[in-house]
Amino acid sequence: MEPHQLLTGKRILVVEDDCLIAQQLASALSSAGVLIEGPVSDVESALERIPSAPDLAGAILDIKLGKELVFPVADELERIAVPFVFATGFEPEIIPARHSDKIVLRKPVEKQSAILALSQALFTEPVKQAYARNNHLLARLSDEDLATVLPMLRSINLARGAVMELQHQSVTRVYFPIDCVASMIVVGRDGSRIETGIIGREGVTGLGLLEGDDKTPYELITQIEGSALAMATDDFLSKLNGVPDLRVLTARFSRSLGVQVSHTALANGRFGLQQRLARWLAMVHDRVPGGTVRLTHEYLSMMLGVRRSSVTDTLHILEGERLIRSNRGCIEIRDKRGLIAAAGEAYGAPEAEYQRLMALPFVAHATQPVGN
Repeated sequence: MEPHQLLTGKRILVVEDDCLIAQQLASALSSAGVLIEGPVSDVESALERIPSAPDLAGAILDIKLGKELVFPVADELERIAVPFVFATGFEPEIIPARHSDKIVLRKPVEKQSAILALSQALFTEPVKQAYARNNHLLARLSDEDLATVLPMLRSINLARGAVMELQHQSVTRVYFPIDCVASMIVVGRDGSRIETGIIGREGVTGLGLLEGDDKTPYELITQIEGSALAMATDDFLSKLNGVPDLRVLTARFSRSLGVQVSHTALANGRFGLQQRLARWLAMVHDRVPGGTVRLTHEYLSMMLGVRRSSVTDTLHILEGERLIRSNRGCIEIRDKRGLIAAAGEAYGAPEAEYQRLMALPFVAHATQPVGN
């Protein structure tokens, strides 16, 4: 069933202090069959609405409402077990630890992103082995080991822009991507951002947990929307200790990701934008089924740390060489081999290292518990 069908007839509370944004969000959700409660623009009004709507199924909460924060509303929804997601134009670091496991959408919130996030918050499905093996790390586990991991996993849909990890905050869950792609983003003191690595179906997030570190130094956001398998941090730590091969594979992936990050630094410092963009598109193609991804030029410019106009010009060059087709926020990759050739030395070494590491045979390994 499609996400919008899951929300049909569900009553959703909209808390937003900007009248125009509230109207646009309510209209977008209504078009998907959602029954709107509100919108309301302040904490007091939201707290009054909650008990008056006994059929309330979920909520989408703007974090900053004028001079107040929405967290008393979030606390009440949590108390009565009504799922919700956050939406904000501010830095998500202000979210308290008790709500750090909630989905956070960056404004402006797209209609599809809101629908995906709410459907993920409201519904979960049991995970089957065949589906879990779409993640290449989990696919390396034996049937027996995977069977012990499956009960701890839940399938979710992640909208583009969903915040998976918050810089300097605790990691509350890890993700095994299926067809979504996550961006590791370094945030400067002045708020500047640049992507340093990506994680897709080849691996898992939350790698600092291997070293007993539950804090993340970067922001991890969903770059390409799609599905993932999520696991609570405590369950992940338990399975790292109880399933040694999971720990070995996670450590090997962590090492390969370090190689990818170092080669991103090399590409940023040594290669031109055309090579870097070709590399980036080839890497995304490795992680996303099919040949089309939804990305705006603005988003690409942030990921690559360049001006939007430079991205547009370079995309035109790649399109002129018949390597891609770019149209209305979508990029269709037409010639993967041609992209790799255009990337040159910028692409290949991290990919080869990943293949080498994940193909190594399992050997006797230490059994020292992780996270103790």
